Amino acid sequence: MLKREQIEAIKYLAQPKQGGLTHEEIADKVGVSRQTLYRWRQDVAFQDEIKREIGRNTMNRIPDVIDSLFAQATKPNQPSAKAAELLLKTVSMLNDSLVVEDRTKRSEQPLSDVEEMKAQIVAMKARRQAK
Repeated sequence: MLKREQIEAIKYLAQPKQGGLTHEEIADKVGVSRQTLYRWRQDVAFQDEIKREIGRNTMNRIPDVIDSLFAQATKPNQPSAKAAELLLKTVSMLNDSLVVEDRTKRSEQPLSDVEEMKAQIVAMKARRQAK
């Protein structure tokens, strides 16, 4: 569980450019030493909470970002392919995964023939190892 001072420090650290404050100024504002703030910043739980706070701060700006991507992707004279790609990924219409689908017909070869070939392969391997 994070202390009240840690939560207060996270509010500053999660702002763009740390709210215009240095680490020393943040430590002063929350009532701890610079070294304490440094130790907190090394803690995984503290780092995770900073990331969550950044996410919360960012959520209300996402519509503006999407509008900006749309404007860049649809510029009349110089549309941005990268902006279009990011926009499509944002709305889940494009992803980086590759899906391979086997659309060939199933083998017409009877299963018994396949089993016979497997047996021949095993026999060849055994003869090779015996040499």
